[in-house]
Amino acid sequence: MVITWPNSDGTITISQREATEHVMPTVVPNPTDVATLAAGNTILSTNSTTIAFTYPLPSAPQNAVPMIWSYSTKKRSSSAVDAKLVQHDKMGTAIMDLTQTVNALATGTGATTTVIGTSTQTIIPLPTGVSSHESSSDDDPLTDSEKKIRTHGILMTTGFLLFLPLGIFIARFSRTIPFLKDKWFTAHWFVQFVVSAPIIISGWFIAYNYVGQNHFRDSHTRVGLLLLLLYIVQMLLGAIIHFFKPKRKPLPPLEPYYAGEPESSTRLQHMTEPSQSSYVPQTYPPAHSAPSSTALVGEGRSPAYAAKPSAQETMVPAIKGRPIQNYTHALLGLTIIALAFYNVHEGYGDEWFTVFGSQ
Repeated sequence: MVITWPNSDGTITISQREATEHVMPTVVPNPTDVATLAAGNTILSTNSTTIAFTYPLPSAPQNAVPMIWSYSTKKRSSSAVDAKLVQHDKMGTAIMDLTQTVNALATGTGATTTVIGTSTQTIIPLPTGVSSHESSSDDDPLTDSEKKIRTHGILMTTGFLLFLPLGIFIARFSRTIPFLKDKWFTAHWFVQFVVSAPIIISGWFIAYNYVGQNHFRDSHTRVGLLLLLLYIVQMLLGAIIHFFKPKRKPLPPLEPYYAGEPESSTRLQHMTEPSQSSYVPQTYPPAHSAPSSTALVGEGRSPAYAAKPSAQETMVPAIKGRPIQNYTHALLGLTIIALAFYNVHEGYGDEWFTVFGSQ
């Protein structure tokens, strides 16, 4: 491939490279066919840039030569032939008929060509008072592509690093706040799903559509896909934990027992007052679940009041520990936040520079 770009000092770089897939093309040290700048037809102005070069005709039939093209509106990081490239804004393919006559091309200014190894760097004097539109400064407005990716970064940062941690904070600490202790789950799922989901999904699809067919080519895009999948799993797991809770095992009713009483003994249940003598024999243990507080035990014994069970004795024991899915939910939430911090750092750092060539 032949890659050309103008530089802010008035030079034009022609770099011949090759690549087998969607990776950074590398310089070809000694290309078989060498591209040469057509200085007379190269024009640099504030409104447009036209870089013309000559290249040997292919040996294949010339009436239908397949070509690929792409361009970027962002300047390169340097004028060196092996400078790091930025991702193109547009790309496409074309079939060219090289047997047809080419109309007269516009004529540019004179140029001086300097050979650097097997690549050429051409020096073209610009018109007085006119500089290449590729030169830029920190005050240059963002391109459409940069605006899309900036929006992607803002949405993903807001969703993963603002609202998701807020939802975790609500679930962890709001149970001790009087006006939230009975509504913490509603607030938790509202923030985690109703608020965060549209932001995260919108931000993810902006980047997905921007990339086009070149998906998941590096660690940033792969981790982004992983984060989206983990977020969906986390939402489903939270719903399962809330709506499908383990059932408590029923406990037998509490009965007033007496130390040393045989299991097969007969209990006399007092029906009215202890001073009266009307008693009804009953097989122990009694069939009903509401024992009297004045039960009498054994035939011929004196009436006795049963000890009132303490509050601790009448409490239904809580399930010890939490189900494994609860711990998985908490651990997965922390993992998502940690991965989000890593990926946001990668996006604002290496990924932005790789795509746009600037910090």
